[in-house]
Amino acid sequence: MRLAGFAALASGVVSAMGDLLRLGVDVENPQTASTVGYALVFSLYLVGTALLLLGVVGLYASQSEAAGVLGLVGFVAAFSGTVLLAGALWFELFVTPPLAAEAPGLAESELGLVGFVLVFVLGALGWLLFGVATLRAGVYPRWAAVLLMVGAVLAYVPVPLSGIVFSVAVAWMGFVLFAGRARATEQPAPRVS
Repeated sequence: MRLAGFAALASGVVSAMGDLLRLGVDVENPQTASTVGYALVFSLYLVGTALLLLGVVGLYASQSEAAGVLGLVGFVAAFSGTVLLAGALWFELFVTPPLAAEAPGLAESELGLVGFVLVFVLGALGWLLFGVATLRAGVYPRWAAVLLMVGAVLAYVPVPLSGIVFSVAVAWMGFVLFAGRARATEQPAPRVS
């Protein structure tokens, strides 16, 4: 569990670094896709997302009984959305730069927009449900769960620093798990059927 807590903590820190670095890189412009800044931003996001996949397993396992069915549904949706997000980030890091160089018109097209929107909706909904279940379970600090819910929605809004709230929540919950401070609940919260 401690390793998963450390992974979640590191995920929050690395992803926040990506958000901060993104302030200086116009990632929406395909002409920047071959720059070092672009590569650094998406490398940080991809590493943060991979760490998040490890971390969320521990975050869920530590509260699975108390989180009930809603927690399971939220975990599965959040995990699935995060896996798909990792694929989208991999595409941005390894496919977009050569695509932008060889076929700039294609890189600027709306070709993959529907897929990206579906990934973001699944991720946001999954993390929102996971946050609600986390709040109800009472294993992690209440404000960390609230930040996770708010961050789940904000992270998918295309504005600068939109992922910071989510990153802080994940790092906070990861720290709590890593430090062994997650509260064990004697009675599970009422389950949603």
